[in-house]
Amino acid sequence: MVDKTVNAGVGAQQGFALQRNMALFIILDNFNDKFKGNKYFLSLEHLEDIIFCFTNDTGESTHIDTYQSKKKSTGNWTVNQELAEVVVKILETGSKLIKDPFPKSKNYHHSLHFSSNAIMHFKKSVAQKKPLKPKVFSEIINDQNLISSFPSLNTHIQLAIKDTIIKKYNYGNSLPIELEQELDNLNFLFVDMTKTSKEQENQLEGKLSSIFGNRINDKKAAIETLFSLFKKIELTYNQKNIARLNDKNKIVESNEIIDALDIITTKSKAFDYWRKEEKNISRKLQIKPFDKEVFELMFYSAFDFFKSNQEAEHQRILTFVQENYLSCQGYDEEECVSELFVIFTNTNNSTFEIMNLKAVLYAAYFETIYKTEVKN
Repeated sequence: MVDKTVNAGVGAQQGFALQRNMALFIILDNFNDKFKGNKYFLSLEHLEDIIFCFTNDTGESTHIDTYQSKKKSTGNWTVNQELAEVVVKILETGSKLIKDPFPKSKNYHHSLHFSSNAIMHFKKSVAQKKPLKPKVFSEIINDQNLISSFPSLNTHIQLAIKDTIIKKYNYGNSLPIELEQELDNLNFLFVDMTKTSKEQENQLEGKLSSIFGNRINDKKAAIETLFSLFKKIELTYNQKNIARLNDKNKIVESNEIIDALDIITTKSKAFDYWRKEEKNISRKLQIKPFDKEVFELMFYSAFDFFKSNQEAEHQRILTFVQENYLSCQGYDEEECVSELFVIFTNTNNSTFEIMNLKAVLYAAYFETIYKTEVKN
């Protein structure tokens, strides 16, 4: 079935920024426990605001986590029609995942999340025998209680949420069976994110610091590198208005995220080393004072170019270093790079000038030797 709403958020730059920031927040907040070392892909503004699809070695989905991300300018989320509208869309997503043709493993399952940076306070007042006062059942999802599954809620609150949905959509006496079944997969999640995009970026920088520490010296640049991964899907419409998990134009894969983190951490380590050892490196590689700025720019930029399919010369040099670095006889980085420079110039032609070539060779050596711990 064609769903014209699947493209509704594509033109909303602000909405996309929230989903992107939330997705990165979830990854960084659960990096070591959930994402590190696992194979997955994520999509934004597709079947759901955010989808993480985890896969096995044969390409089958083992489980999927979805997030309907909502912010609230004032007040808390309560049991009302506003909540009902969000919950129904989430349950419908669960039903669509079951029907989606993407291959699934034998033990496939999914979890559906209603996530917000606003407190969720669900209450239900139940009448008691006179003269007792009504008994109030309450559940609060906040920074002290980050997540509650629908089945874990008090039975009276569960019924109140279902009754609100039934009344809003005139379902009669009960929910449609496909929605009722998805309630077991529903979770309410409080995400402690700040309100504005700028504040969220600062918060993401803090998350990077907590995971990678001083392995990243420019947190702002690191966040921009991660943001760049989402550019390709930001303005990509779903083909024929049909959202599918296997739409490659709408996903970011885990290896892309790992590569980006690799660039960020390796580049930081390399540039820190350059700043500390600039005089020694310049002397050993014969970099004259007026060439240092050019060398530094080419050295720093090379790490990004190594990952670009359009930078064939950078990739050729990186491959050369990977194939020849073990034959070096030197006892420090600069001696080895000098040896590689001689071997390369004797056996290869390059479009780079000498100083640029030395910088790229040095970056390639750093890329080859100092692998980040992210991949371990």
